[in-house]
Amino acid sequence: MKVNYYQDATLPENRVDVYYQERDAEITELMKFLETAQVIVGRKDQSIKRIFLQEIYYLEIVDRHCFAYLDHEVFQIEYNLKLFLEKYALCGFIQIGKSLVVNLHKIDRIKPDLNMRMHLMMENGEELVLNRAYRKNFMECLKNAREGKR
Repeated sequence: MKVNYYQDATLPENRVDVYYQERDAEITELMKFLETAQVIVGRKDQSIKRIFLQEIYYLEIVDRHCFAYLDHEVFQIEYNLKLFLEKYALCGFIQIGKSLVVNLHKIDRIKPDLNMRMHLMMENGEELVLNRAYRKNFMECLKNAREGKR
């Protein structure tokens, strides 16, 4: 793949264009990477922070507000889980409970539990419970991610 870089001070904003003959594995991986480089806005107290998608460990709905959990910080974001998943599911986000969405890339290990539930041990040390109702879809997405299909 040939890559060109151009600097143009007259551009109103930075932009990346990708041209390809066919969508092969290399292009698909590039597209996934570019998607995860996207930024959303988070709020905490009176401050606003730019959050890269790859920084997010999981999202949780609490009292009808959506919170993004990073390594050691929590920020409120202006999304609901459905809209967030519609926009960023291809970046590795999957729903694991009625009010929980997890970033597949931030899971350290998975521990089975009784009653078909599973515990997701996150890289930051937190533990999330995978609800039984979401298990089949989660396992399918995990398999696809491992095979590079998603």
